[in-house]
Amino acid sequence: MDLLTDRCAVQRGSDLVTDTTSETKSTVADMEGFDEVTFAVELEDVDAAAVMTFTVKENTADSTTSPTPTKVSLTDAAGLGAISAGALVITEDSDNLDQKTILITVARSALSKRYVFLSITVADESYELNAITIIKSRAKGLPVTQGSTVVSQAKVAA
Repeated sequence: MDLLTDRCAVQRGSDLVTDTTSETKSTVADMEGFDEVTFAVELEDVDAAAVMTFTVKENTADSTTSPTPTKVSLTDAAGLGAISAGALVITEDSDNLDQKTILITVARSALSKRYVFLSITVADESYELNAITIIKSRAKGLPVTQGSTVVSQAKVAA
């Protein structure tokens, strides 16, 4: 029986970000050997009326800056927010984003480059971020070896 940690590679995408209006970028995920990636964004306090934009970007190098990354257009949103210009845009209203999780999943077939990361920007107000976790799934080879940001695993398997 394959468990989640046998089929998916998990990596830390971002540490705690406190009260910022600056862009937050996740670490870069190398998609070699995987057909899907999910960014799990754990929000903390998001100020009222903050307009948050979540943009997936890709690159030919393991970098968020050089060469210049290109945007991967998201096509569908469920729950809060809407797709605008290929990005997920959500406006904070009555604590609807405080201590909530945003999941953004991208199929490898939507990418034209090997490396991918998430960019978060905000307009009008500030936000706090607990973490971004990157889950690479649909591995081409099993079992998957976890990266250096996963320091321990425990399993119960029948």
